[in-house]
Amino acid sequence: MEPTVTSSRESSVRTFANGYVSSAYVRALFEYLKTEGVDASALLGIAEPESVDHILLRFPMQRWVSFLRSAAAHLGDPLLGLKLGQTIRASDFGVLGYIFASSPNLRTTFLRLQEYERLLHEVDGRPVQNIVDGTDLIIKWSGESSHDHGRLSHEFGLAALCKISRDIANVAPLAKEICFVNSEPLDTKPFTDFFGCDVLFNQPATALRIPIRNLRAPLCQPDPTLIHILEKQAEEFLAQLPKESEFVMHVRRCIANLLHGGEPALEQVASTLSIAPRTLRRRLQEYETTFRELLDDIRKHMAEQYLRDPNLQLTDVAQLLGYSEQSAFQRAFLRWTGTTPKTFQRKT
Repeated sequence: MEPTVTSSRESSVRTFANGYVSSAYVRALFEYLKTEGVDASALLGIAEPESVDHILLRFPMQRWVSFLRSAAAHLGDPLLGLKLGQTIRASDFGVLGYIFASSPNLRTTFLRLQEYERLLHEVDGRPVQNIVDGTDLIIKWSGESSHDHGRLSHEFGLAALCKISRDIANVAPLAKEICFVNSEPLDTKPFTDFFGCDVLFNQPATALRIPIRNLRAPLCQPDPTLIHILEKQAEEFLAQLPKESEFVMHVRRCIANLLHGGEPALEQVASTLSIAPRTLRRRLQEYETTFRELLDDIRKHMAEQYLRDPNLQLTDVAQLLGYSEQSAFQRAFLRWTGTTPKTFQRKT
């Protein structure tokens, strides 16, 4: 069965009826096997999945599990799931990774992960459960079987979640207790060494118990790879515009690349271009435009690009365009186009 591509949130719900995972997971396995000197395509019987921008490409859960089992058997490594999870980065998820990594704290990141769960991972249509227990948050997944059919997938998933959390918030250990439905391995030390907390096996469900205080940890700046993803998108957008003077294109490029950090000021752009703000204003006037006109034009066209992406919520689009509030973006979009972002999405 080939990877399934869905074109809308509604169709993705139907597609996940038997369980699916993001192609980002399979790409990570390909990369891992490459480092081990293994021809992943020959071993797994598929071509390497497309780039990270194709987040809607998914693989059936059973196929993902079979990939992990084949790779583990070939490598003779029962710890493949744990090790593979430790290689995952937020940048593996493209723009979604940037959204996760640029939240104010881990609590917000986990809420966003919950919103996008079906794009990344789901088993038999059963959502992840989030339970507050005193001063802890328990994140619980449904167990797959009593005879370790999904062992590697469970170990990969929890290791990946903890790895990304450490990367973006520098919180270690993330959890105070890890539970697996899997049977206990002969050697549990690699698990306790990585997770840094109690790790229990043969449990009713796979789960993490996280102190709520850890979720308040502020996030670090998104890594350069994530910034590069957004800059690449900006470059692709600029390449579609009519040719202008080289100077104006430099200003456009600078504005587009700075948007992910908030609304760029004229002074910030001038500093980046190593010219005085007064000089920037004067030169733009010579080309019969202004800084505000360029900023609005870039935001308008990038907004239309982002709104065509079914993966992104309005809050995400506002954030990617440098707005601190979704309402400010909605007002601006109405001014630019005469319609609301939601109406634009429905029409496209």
